[in-house]
Amino acid sequence: MGKVEGRIGGFISGYDVHASIDNGRIAGRIGGTLLGADLDIKYSFEVGTIEGRIGGVIIGRSISGAIGKDFVSVRLGGTIDGNDLSLRVSDKEIHGRCGGNIIGFDVKLIFDNGQISGRMGGEVIGFDVEGTYVDVEPIIVGLLFATAYYIYKVNHRGGHSSSSGN
Repeated sequence: MGKVEGRIGGFISGYDVHASIDNGRIAGRIGGTLLGADLDIKYSFEVGTIEGRIGGVIIGRSISGAIGKDFVSVRLGGTIDGNDLSLRVSDKEIHGRCGGNIIGFDVKLIFDNGQISGRMGGEVIGFDVEGTYVDVEPIIVGLLFATAYYIYKVNHRGGHSSSSGN
């Protein structure tokens, strides 16, 4: 069984990521006890699909799209209130974007030997990423951290974004 653990953002503002990955299923939680979301996602590299739920049945977001060992292209949330997330693995890096050209955020991560780090958002407004993973494809790890930042932004709409300089 694989495992992903880590944090986006600083100690005060940010979200934890805790997930177990086994037989094409991702289960766990992003965020904290009060503000956060449970993970119930199924994927298949062979078929090339990913789908599931982030959060509960009533208050939550769907995830649906295409996945391969070096890319993921999904819709987070609904047709009207969701965003597209696209990530690609190249060498030891994961790059991509969630949302459109103006409203959204960039994903820039570096992974090696069970460690992942990098940045969600820009240099000024965004969150640092620090985490570990065991027996998990890096594209899944990147997807989980990008999803955590997306859920953080959804849960904090209307407020101002914060920056982390860990």
